[in-house]
Amino acid sequence: MDNRLYWIWLSLACGQGSRIAIDLLCTLGGPEKVYRAKRAELAEALGKDDLPVLNRLDNKTMTHAKAILNQCETSGVGILTPDSTAYPRALYQLRDAPTVLYYVGNLPDFDSRCACAVVGTRKMSDYGKKNAYDIGRGLGAGGAILVSGLALGCDGMSMAGALSAGGVTVGVLGCGIDVIYPPEHEHLMKRVLQEGAVLTECPPGTPPLGSNFPKRNRIISGLCDVVVVVEGDKKSGSLITAHHALYQGRDLCAVPGSIHDPGAAGPNGLLLNGARAVTSAADILRKYEFLYNDTLSMEAVAGEMARSSSPDDVNDVAARMKVTASEDKKYYGTGLYGGQKIPAGIFGKNHGKKKPAVPKTIPPGKMVERFAENKAAEKEAPVAHTAHVEFDMLGENEKKIYAALVPDVPMLADDIHLKDLEMSQILAGLTMLELSGAIECGAGGYFMRRSADISKLDETEA
Repeated sequence: MDNRLYWIWLSLACGQGSRIAIDLLCTLGGPEKVYRAKRAELAEALGKDDLPVLNRLDNKTMTHAKAILNQCETSGVGILTPDSTAYPRALYQLRDAPTVLYYVGNLPDFDSRCACAVVGTRKMSDYGKKNAYDIGRGLGAGGAILVSGLALGCDGMSMAGALSAGGVTVGVLGCGIDVIYPPEHEHLMKRVLQEGAVLTECPPGTPPLGSNFPKRNRIISGLCDVVVVVEGDKKSGSLITAHHALYQGRDLCAVPGSIHDPGAAGPNGLLLNGARAVTSAADILRKYEFLYNDTLSMEAVAGEMARSSSPDDVNDVAARMKVTASEDKKYYGTGLYGGQKIPAGIFGKNHGKKKPAVPKTIPPGKMVERFAENKAAEKEAPVAHTAHVEFDMLGENEKKIYAALVPDVPMLADDIHLKDLEMSQILAGLTMLELSGAIECGAGGYFMRRSADISKLDETEA
């Protein structure tokens, strides 16, 4: 059986953004061994009362996985898994690393090149628009890989900047690879695919649901050496990416803005809490010049920055690449955003005419070693102490809500579906859980449950 089927089956059973898959791989030794494990063995490996996941893992039906693999092969979509030699080393460091990445285009070598994520608000000011564009073109000219979410606003402008300088960009989607989201960026996606790639953890056909995007953001930051927040208010979704960056041990930078501008509150707040202030691509890349001396060129960055861009230049590029900003549409939150199916020809004239190459793989034991090495290193790292939660002090509603939250995955209140609880009861319960320290509320109104095992270190061990 094609080994990729085991990976697809495992990703479907465990779900996106879950740590369970990696824990099972490290315990049992590979996706095929997880597939062939008996229910009792799976229950022991899980080590927790997670009946829905256990039931899905106990279901050995491959129908859905085979359909996905067949669709990918007939449409020219590549499949990247942790046992592939092309799987970025940086992703092994994630406790919730993606077990499957669907991609189109040309994947750059993340292991030999500096990768930078540039994120920001969908409602750009002229200041944010120019900064996103200038930072993007500086990164592109210097040889860095620019990673972003192909979102409206600052994300799109930074990608346009990198592309205008001949750089390589990678877009990470929160929907299936066969869905364009946002639909306004169809032309931008075409440009990205000329030299770079678009990838996603979501199986083909997955609509752009609100719950997908916080999970998507962990991949954006996880692929990169550094995350740069250009602009955004206190509730900007870009702060979720910043949160993931800090949690993953990535470098975090922010572009300072006026203290009187609400749109600068996000990056200014990050700066107050220790993020590195940057005003150009040179500020960002200087730290990585010696680490990537074969692929980074600070001279090229300086040469690109010497050609200063005017507002007219920025607007001209935005118009030619059809980069847009949000116009008060609800592009972030709960529910379905829309999107559209990929039009014929967007992936290129020859796309889909031949099956994508199957990446070379490494032995399961070596793959598990890579995850284990990073897991051991993570335990030695100082982690902020989290207060013990007395669950006996919580009511039944709070316990149900807590159980419905997925550890370390930001969720909106609207994404918590409990048949016997009204929304008012869910909101009240979330408030009590936050006050008790069981969960935390982050940017954009997202709530997140922390896993117990991340708070074992005492402050004296730092």
